[in-house]
Amino acid sequence: MKTKKCTVCKEVKSVDDFCKKSAIKKDGLSYICRKCGSTYMSSYRSTPKGFLKMIYLRLDRKDSTGHPEGRRRLTFEEFVTAWKKHLSIYGMRSAWGPGPDQLDQHLPITMTVKGDGSWARKEGKRTQSNLSIDRLDSNIDYTVQNIIFIRSDENARKSSSSYEDCKIHMRLYEERFIKMKAL
Repeated sequence: MKTKKCTVCKEVKSVDDFCKKSAIKKDGLSYICRKCGSTYMSSYRSTPKGFLKMIYLRLDRKDSTGHPEGRRRLTFEEFVTAWKKHLSIYGMRSAWGPGPDQLDQHLPITMTVKGDGSWARKEGKRTQSNLSIDRLDSNIDYTVQNIIFIRSDENARKSSSSYEDCKIHMRLYEERFIKMKAL
């Protein structure tokens, strides 16, 4: 049985405990074992930047367009800049609400990840207060102008929107596409 020493935990383990990474190592294996790599990724995803990266990469997971980037038409840097702009206006609150002048009526947003690096779940469901990305116009791809930062529960209830929800959506749509105010 072939073995290799992990550069993080310093344990000698089977080569099966290492990911294949031919681009970084002559032996075609990662420098660190899967367990140490998982621990690192879990701690990275628990940071704001890591959480945003995880959401950014998931914007295309259900793509059917055949385009290499799917429906995502913004870079990660543009995505982070849009998030920073959101924070300057709303703080850690959802954009879904009556407007920045009434932030007390906007629900708080969280960025919660379980210790194993997966999405935090309660009773089999995603954490409802977690950050989610929504498109103002579902017929348009993810662009800086077409995204808003809201909560998972707000994004999930779109299929049963109330009149008040529609008024909020129309206000946000008018800001972006009529008044041309991107984030």
